[in-house]
Amino acid sequence: MNRKQFLTEVEQRLSPLPAEERNELLGDLSQHFDYGLVNGKSEAEIASELGNPEDIAREALDDPNATWNTPPPPLRQGSFARNLFTFLGLLFLNLLISIPVLASLWAVWVSLAAAAVSLIVAPLLAVADYALNGNFYPAKFFFSIMLTGIGLLLLSGVRYLLNLLVRGTVRYWKWNQTTLRGANE
Repeated sequence: MNRKQFLTEVEQRLSPLPAEERNELLGDLSQHFDYGLVNGKSEAEIASELGNPEDIAREALDDPNATWNTPPPPLRQGSFARNLFTFLGLLFLNLLISIPVLASLWAVWVSLAAAAVSLIVAPLLAVADYALNGNFYPAKFFFSIMLTGIGLLLLSGVRYLLNLLVRGTVRYWKWNQTTLRGANE
């Protein structure tokens, strides 16, 4: 397997990762190829040393059971009552616990994002205050700049929290699907 084939296969398997993380990992793998070529190794030897692209993707996705290009398992062939109780159990779990908790977490994220954006635009509000009232207070302007810094810090935390919420929501959704299909048996 040459460099291009190896990196293409890894990239395809890493499609669930955010583009930034995927590009960072691909850049690291590309550097391994560059280093190996400088030291006289062939692309096939370097690819062999790096290992199986599937294993690299599984490790990067932090999912040892990840599979690709496989159809989902069929619905469980158990009794009708068993399937019904599984469905009703998940329905009540989702309606009474999971959906309210997830909605609350997403509402907290929205409020933090709104707070970060409002802190970032604080200097614009100070300029608008000066334009409307004609009074310039340096302390107010510098305080608004400080709020912008706090807003930028909060924005990086909000971005990290968004990543966690998306991953958690997707994992929970997949768990629901897996449970309904009966793959945990």
